[in-house]
Amino acid sequence: MLALDFAGPFNERLASARRILEKTRGGVAAVKLNHHLILPFGLEGLQEVIADCKAKSLPVIADLKMNDIESTNLNIVDSLLTYGIDAVIANPFVGKEEGLGEAIEVLHRRGGGILLLVYMSHRGAREGFGLKTEGGVPLYRVFAERAKQWRADGVVVSAKSADIMRETRTIVGKRCLIFAPGIGAQGGAKTSATDADFMIVGRSITEAADPTRVLRKLNSG
Repeated sequence: MLALDFAGPFNERLASARRILEKTRGGVAAVKLNHHLILPFGLEGLQEVIADCKAKSLPVIADLKMNDIESTNLNIVDSLLTYGIDAVIANPFVGKEEGLGEAIEVLHRRGGGILLLVYMSHRGAREGFGLKTEGGVPLYRVFAERAKQWRADGVVVSAKSADIMRETRTIVGKRCLIFAPGIGAQGGAKTSATDADFMIVGRSITEAADPTRVLRKLNSG
């Protein structure tokens, strides 16, 4: 999955996104849009980028880490689907009842998908996702269980935490896809993501002098 993350001048970001999409044609399975583009341009301003993805048959995932009350989540979902987004990444911490439950139902009813965070790829992830319940179960295991129970389409698990990814796979099974961020710019290696269905890669490609060569190397083997 290609993460279209750009930190350069705002007036260059959309053109950069479309250029990278063209250079990676045929080599990526989906596209992730983060706050780098969604905040400055909004869904309306991203219609050309989304159209480029649709023309290449690439699903578009909004990385919002959705984590709010039900009424807000439902508005988020309606906006995303209306503007051509196919799925959203959400934080299961908010819970199901009056949290994510109805939003997941709406997404599935309207042909969309949801990916739940299980373990992120930054160093501080253990400070939150590694916390333990009163019974001694780490939150990432709780979140993996929620992904299975709530019929999530996928989970996000750091490629830098192969053991946690392995645990997650045993919980969610094969039906639920695992997406692994953290490879490349964040120091993770492709060899640590053997239990993942897809790698999430952004800066290693978007900031590369030759994005096509980097992508070819990632896809080899």
